[in-house]
Amino acid sequence: MSSRTVWIQSQVSTDKEALAAGDGCHKDEAKCLDDYLDGKITAQEAAKTIISRVLQEADPSSEVYRLNALLCEALVELEDDRENLLQLLEGIQSQPSVGSIDWSHLQGFGHMWRSPLSNDKRVSLCHEFEAIGTVEAALFMRGIGGVSADWGYETLNAVCLRRPGLEVFIHKARAWLRVAGVRLMQNLQPEQLKSWSRPVQGRHGRIEAVETPMLEHWERWKRSIMEISEEDGPLSHESREIAAECHRLMG
Repeated sequence: MSSRTVWIQSQVSTDKEALAAGDGCHKDEAKCLDDYLDGKITAQEAAKTIISRVLQEADPSSEVYRLNALLCEALVELEDDRENLLQLLEGIQSQPSVGSIDWSHLQGFGHMWRSPLSNDKRVSLCHEFEAIGTVEAALFMRGIGGVSADWGYETLNAVCLRRPGLEVFIHKARAWLRVAGVRLMQNLQPEQLKSWSRPVQGRHGRIEAVETPMLEHWERWKRSIMEISEEDGPLSHESREIAAECHRLMG
């Protein structure tokens, strides 16, 4: 049994009373998550399955928090599966609304995500991502290990997708720009056509791949990061300051 499976099973409520009290998740939700991360089902299949357990409850909207809690904790604890977890969240966002539950906005998820990010785990994750970004950028600057400019561009694009955990991702972007921002701009081939994902206008939670010249991608990333720095949204003042620094470092 993998350490991931052990962790997921540890999140299951011990009995009905514990589940009703909000202590842990349903065993079906845990199994679905484990099957998905084990590659047995796709993100879309997992999204449909994992929300189906909530929808079977007498008052589904009051039980969404338990699924949010599982996925928030998974994002923190299952580092190697983080990208797949983000794809699962995007799959959930693409599900149709049911009653008072608007899956496209991941009801309550943003608020719950800020809880783990307000304690030691938040600080640890921010330091971790900043350290990763610093090392990646240093490897890129020295031509070591096959780390290319695309790694830096991907980091900037991830911020602009505004996925859950933006407050953490922005630290990695700043690290890249501090170490290698000038080189990223120098390596930019303005007319080169590249495909990067971006949010779909007017369709919350949806993303699409858009092929356009790299200069247009760079300018869009700059605009998006500037908007993040100016918004009175859920991000902390510190994160908005970091976004503002990122914008300045992008030229």
